[in-house]
Amino acid sequence: MAFDINNFVIDRVLRGTMLSTADDSVLWAINQIEDPQITVNADSTDAVDAIGVPIMTFERAKNAEFSASNSLIDFGLLAAQSGGQKKIASTGDTILVPHFQEFTWVTGTDVDLDYTPVGTSGAEIAYIYKLNGDGTLGQRYEAAASATTGKFKVSAATKKVTPPTDVTTAEKAWCVYYYTADGTTDLGAISVTNDAKNFPTAGKFIMEVLGADTCDISTKYYAYIVFPQAKLMSDFDVTFSTDGKHPFTIKAMQEYCDHEKRLFSIVIPESE
Repeated sequence: MAFDINNFVIDRVLRGTMLSTADDSVLWAINQIEDPQITVNADSTDAVDAIGVPIMTFERAKNAEFSASNSLIDFGLLAAQSGGQKKIASTGDTILVPHFQEFTWVTGTDVDLDYTPVGTSGAEIAYIYKLNGDGTLGQRYEAAASATTGKFKVSAATKKVTPPTDVTTAEKAWCVYYYTADGTTDLGAISVTNDAKNFPTAGKFIMEVLGADTCDISTKYYAYIVFPQAKLMSDFDVTFSTDGKHPFTIKAMQEYCDHEKRLFSIVIPESE
């Protein structure tokens, strides 16, 4: 008897993958998909009579859109939405990392920095601020060639800061500086950049869904939703909170040189 399914019960979405249309290499992939939805619309034109009464509606074009959220912020997806790639720090491709550091300083005792600051020599840290009890910033101190009243000295090579001479008691301080991550020891980093000139690359999107036939729920099947020509949209909103999601939208494009003009297909193979 030929394999046939009419009603399909969805268990969960397993994975979504964007492939290159050139060689099927993976552009990005996610496996925490929530609330997946396909929306299909058709553009229509009404034929009306002399007084505007509709006679018939002609549908001229059809379009489809897939939208969902990833449960977690996915940097591969974020990079794709931004039109770039996730960068991983290495010796040949370093990343400039900002760092906030709090410390307590007293006159005459150098402060150890967490990392080697980079920037203008002698002013790798431009300013250091007194840290008030409520966490706000107070008096500002400036970098100088030597520590004097209201000025501190930065020794980047030794990762040291010499406090100003007018710091007479143990004082909480705060500063921001940059260091270079090159992927060695503990100095690793990743980065994703969204710029104004690069946009997502089109590809082939395939979503894998686990489910069952309503007539035989003991047997699980894998359904594949295939968008042969898909465009990830640049528009997105990401909420940086514990329960925040990572939404994304994919627009199905016609395979223009395909006689069938396919937008998407749903394929369910028989289980072994």
